[in-house]
Amino acid sequence: MKSLSSIRLLSLLTVAGLAAATFAPLGCGGSTEGLGTSGGARDSGGGILPIDDPDTAPPLFDPGDASVDGGEAPDSGGPVFADASVNPDASGCTNTPPVRGPYPHTCKAATANECDAAHDFPSQPNGATGNGFDDDCDGLVDEGCSCASPGVTKLCFMVPGSQVNPATREPVGWCTQASRGTVDCVGQEFPKWSGVCRGASPPFQDDKCAPGDYDCDGLALNSFTKDCTCLTDAITCPTTPFITAPYPNPANLPLKLDASQWFSVPANAAQASNWSWTLRGGDCDNIQPHPSFGIYKTNSGAGAPLGRTVTNLGAARNEHGRQVTQAQDAVTSSVYPAFSLSGDYVMDVAMDYGGQHYTCTLNIKAKGPGVRAEACWDSMGSADVDLHMAKVNGFTGCARPGWSNSCPSQDCLWSNCRPEDTGMSRWYAASPSSACVGWGSLASGACPNPRLDRDNISCERSDQNPAGTGIPFPFPLPIPIPLSSNFCGSENINVDNPNNGDTFAIGTVLYSGAVSKPHINIYCNGQRIVSAGYNPLTGSNFPVLRESGDDHGDFWKFGLVKVTGSGANITCDVTTTKSAAPIANKDGSTSYCVDKAVANSTTYLARSGTPTVANDLCFH
Repeated sequence: MKSLSSIRLLSLLTVAGLAAATFAPLGCGGSTEGLGTSGGARDSGGGILPIDDPDTAPPLFDPGDASVDGGEAPDSGGPVFADASVNPDASGCTNTPPVRGPYPHTCKAATANECDAAHDFPSQPNGATGNGFDDDCDGLVDEGCSCASPGVTKLCFMVPGSQVNPATREPVGWCTQASRGTVDCVGQEFPKWSGVCRGASPPFQDDKCAPGDYDCDGLALNSFTKDCTCLTDAITCPTTPFITAPYPNPANLPLKLDASQWFSVPANAAQASNWSWTLRGGDCDNIQPHPSFGIYKTNSGAGAPLGRTVTNLGAARNEHGRQVTQAQDAVTSSVYPAFSLSGDYVMDVAMDYGGQHYTCTLNIKAKGPGVRAEACWDSMGSADVDLHMAKVNGFTGCARPGWSNSCPSQDCLWSNCRPEDTGMSRWYAASPSSACVGWGSLASGACPNPRLDRDNISCERSDQNPAGTGIPFPFPLPIPIPLSSNFCGSENINVDNPNNGDTFAIGTVLYSGAVSKPHINIYCNGQRIVSAGYNPLTGSNFPVLRESGDDHGDFWKFGLVKVTGSGANITCDVTTTKSAAPIANKDGSTSYCVDKAVANSTTYLARSGTPTVANDLCFH
């Protein structure tokens, strides 16, 4: 447990202001109307609306057919595809040779460096920093290519450069949205793209006999294994992402995934067997002992989620997630997922029907508004690491703008920024309570801005329930205060409605406990723009926090995030903080800044005045 210093104890006792706490798959030649309604944004009543979201419609690519056209397939088992198997044609139709689409799935030779000048497509050269595509079809994007600063991200697409429409520089068909994700920059002195295109799926190996271009070659219904002129697939997978939000109403989870609607005859779903639903998510889900999301059989999110943690997911078979099955959890054709963090998630749905095994790959985006920062660390449960977000601009009353107690209203942290805290000078108007009171959140009642949803003081690594009720205060109080949950979940600071030009400094402090390697994610209107620090999937092992001491323990000064625009139209510019004289066992290199456990190094944002550039945050 975190020791309760006099400052923290007074903060925890400040309770005076505590608020009360379809699509129907169609056959060949049928209309495509309604195809997009299997995914979409939630309406106020919990329904699903068609997607109209700029975040879900950039580059379009075209994954391929059953063969590899030109080039060499990777040595590690061949190209990566979204489908587990190609459904054979058992109807007796004659397989008339189809017309090949204009964007073939061409794979370059397998490599660990797509920027070696041998993996360029004419319209999509890699240069030194990569083109954002999976040119060797191994499930990794721009691996080996250089990037500027560890932690920053860029858009990526899990298709080769051959499948890009040269007029739009985007993939096409199913891959327009499903193959789109973000890849992060990792490493120290010579950072490289990690290759992990978070939230993206590869194309299908072959087209389906249903409206849509599933192999993303620029033509629909041109299967090379089935004759779609007289065959309709029994099951058609959704073609658009599902859009939801973190912290849903636990009494009425809004996102229902109903696979019966993917059957050409929905009633036939009752004849399917061996159902399994496997969900994987973001970087903190791979660092925490258990993922931050859950899966339920009904729309009631009460109690622990179903299933179990699995650790062998993704292209490299090393990502973590949660799986529920018919055999162990009695789930069949529908489930309700719930999310406590923003992020891009992938759900694999498998079932047996009519003597065949089917797999659908779904993309789910949990999008919170504004700017959201998350922190997780490797030693959750034995160390207390605190997330800080300081507002750099607009504090004329502070002689020395700073973290923590030098200017309390400027820094959102454990001692002042939870929804029940009254000592914080809130920066913006409050949001509706539905924005932060829900499944996976420890908040209740009011929803101020900014706010810290979770102060992870200590936790039980065996607890698999992200929606636990929390650890009560250690002695009786008139009103129970959940300090933290038994679940080892990320600390999460949210600003729902920042103003144009607002700038935030973000970092983490080792308050107490074991040596810790932290990780920070930052989202801007639901888009991951930062994935920085420790990451077991990419081999990133810095920064390291070694010395603790209340709010003056080792402090990782990540950098600055500046907002442009307002409302749903904001963009965020990120600049990272670097050290001029790196500490070998803390910074690891000049790429990070971990200031020593000295009071003066953590109290103030800059050596003097207000920081104007990210490096002003570093004191060594």
